[in-house]
Amino acid sequence: MPSALDPTLLSPKQRPPLVLVVDDDIAIRLQIRLTLEETGLTVLEAASGEEAMQLFRKNPPDLVLLDEALTGMNGLTVCRALRALPTGAITPVVMATSLDAPETIAQAFEAGATDFIVKPIDTGTLGHRARYWLRSGSFLNALKINQKRLFKAQDLARLGHWERDLDTGAFQLTCHTPEMLGLPSPCDYNDLFARIDVKERERTRRVIDDACRNELHFRVHYRINLADGSERTILNQGEVVRGSTHQRRLAVGIIQDITVLKRAEDRIRYLAFYDNLTGLANRSLFREHWSKVLPYARRNGKRLAILFIDLDHFKRINDTLGHPCGDQALITVAERLKSILRTSDILARTGEELLASLISRVGGDEFTILAADITTPDHIANLAERIITALGEPIQLEDQLVTLTASIGICVYPEDGSDIDTLLKNADTAMYEAKGRGRNNYQFFQSAMNDAAKARFRLSNRLRSALDNGEFVLHYQPQFANNSDQLTGVEALIRWIDPELGLIHPVKFLPFAEESGFIHHINDWVIQEACSQAQKWVGAGLFADCRMGVNISGNHINFKRLGAKIRDVLQATGLTPDHLELELTERVMMEKTDEAKEMLQMLKAMGVSIAIDDFGTGYSALSHLQLFPLTTLKIDKSFIHNLEITGNNSHSLLNSIIGIAKSFNLKVVAEGVETEHQLTALNAMGCDELQGFILSHPVPKEQLEECLWSNQAK
Repeated sequence: MPSALDPTLLSPKQRPPLVLVVDDDIAIRLQIRLTLEETGLTVLEAASGEEAMQLFRKNPPDLVLLDEALTGMNGLTVCRALRALPTGAITPVVMATSLDAPETIAQAFEAGATDFIVKPIDTGTLGHRARYWLRSGSFLNALKINQKRLFKAQDLARLGHWERDLDTGAFQLTCHTPEMLGLPSPCDYNDLFARIDVKERERTRRVIDDACRNELHFRVHYRINLADGSERTILNQGEVVRGSTHQRRLAVGIIQDITVLKRAEDRIRYLAFYDNLTGLANRSLFREHWSKVLPYARRNGKRLAILFIDLDHFKRINDTLGHPCGDQALITVAERLKSILRTSDILARTGEELLASLISRVGGDEFTILAADITTPDHIANLAERIITALGEPIQLEDQLVTLTASIGICVYPEDGSDIDTLLKNADTAMYEAKGRGRNNYQFFQSAMNDAAKARFRLSNRLRSALDNGEFVLHYQPQFANNSDQLTGVEALIRWIDPELGLIHPVKFLPFAEESGFIHHINDWVIQEACSQAQKWVGAGLFADCRMGVNISGNHINFKRLGAKIRDVLQATGLTPDHLELELTERVMMEKTDEAKEMLQMLKAMGVSIAIDDFGTGYSALSHLQLFPLTTLKIDKSFIHNLEITGNNSHSLLNSIIGIAKSFNLKVVAEGVETEHQLTALNAMGCDELQGFILSHPVPKEQLEECLWSNQAK
């Protein structure tokens, strides 16, 4: 058994180099062993080829000294067998041969020998030569390892390297798997172009040949067709360099499969410049196209028209049929617009330039068209009429036929503006004029239209002063337990008392607040006012077991800030969290899902009730009932109103929604209850609470207090 200090048991980094001496003459083995050990090497001995193979497999050496004239399994056979082993491919093998056997030396190299040494062996120089063989083997090993790494890196990068001697025409390709680049092995210069798509082959070769001739850098990408029928995108780039010997000129290049990268770039460009739903251009591409078309139109005195298209009452589709149907309607609208533009005579080709029109979806249900080379107002009016007619054709959405209408605003370059921002603003103004005239029509921009637009702008600006001047008030709509007149809570609804115009309904000013971002200040005010009022009622003993419902609306809500605001208001007013119910639509929550979820979980843990408002419209999905920490589901009034329609499945659908909500342990509130028939139906379905005009309109706080006193007396 070997001792613990046996050098062969040490790791390669710890032990001296290991030499395997293979000779059937024990005296020669002993002589070699003593010589090598004197130089600090470790020696293993084998008396036969079979024993050498066993030792090699068990403990691969750093060098093999192999006698060619072994009995049994001769040295040449052993050498070939060693080279076939995974660890034997790069180990230096030195063959000991007779001085008068040159043919044996040749056979030794053919068998894979690294070098040879002549018998009888000169032991005086053997140690130095062994060190040399070991050092050479180490260099060769490192070279082969680096070569493997290079090939692996090339495989990962799908890359090859080529050189072409421009003076002799000699060509060399370095690539582990050239077939992945559509190249044979071996490969010549012409093979670079063999599998290039025929439409690109001549151009590609011309680019590379011209660069080689003029000693310039080149970069070209092209498509190749592989033998399996697949298509790949290839990048070929390089330059001409001069060698140090005789000024040889070499064209050197890399050839790389960039199919995945190209697809990713195409996808990024698509996302940057195209609407993902309809495939139309987006706002960015619309502006880019304008910058290309404008110089030609200006240079040649051409007119350009901007059409701003807004679908009328499109929100009803999302509210009643759901978002997937709304998306399908938008896709259909886009297809119809593209069909009109393809057949329109407004597309004009002048020489080699294409003065092209462009359709874009700029957001929601809004589309714009840049109509190029307009000749007369009748020309663009005809286009607008065709759009209105085409969009008015019924659309099949699930099991219903839906008819859309559109309002179109039109302005013309250069008469109505010289820059795209002015033209878009004027087209938008004309579109609002079309809506004001009953919708489903088009209007050309007129300067007088700006007066109406300015009035809307003034209204938007007055919102801030209205808040500062205390012109906002809250009205409260009660909620009652089903099958009783027990008041369970109220929903706080904002109203604007204008000193000149009187009471202004939210529908008149909240859209402007959302557009301007001022809605977030309004939300803050409503939270503060509602909680303060609720605490006053609690203190008066009027609000036991009741909740104050507060709506949160708007876009780009900072949920972390909102959560902190509610927490601070509750602390400042002294209102206990169980008296507050926060109402949010799915659209608001889904805009920043993770942030909303974190904020709502924090509030629910405090005791605040969380209601999903207007359920059944917009982004509605049953999965959201699990996604967010909800306590209450408020069914949108459109479902309640549909109970009046006979012959549809409203009862079944509503009953299913209530059943699913209860399975999630959610309280169900029906909004917009207005008739006795609806009351009866909701009673039968087991709806928990009711809210609507048949029970009570939204009322000022003084009037609600009477209701609270009455409720307290029961």
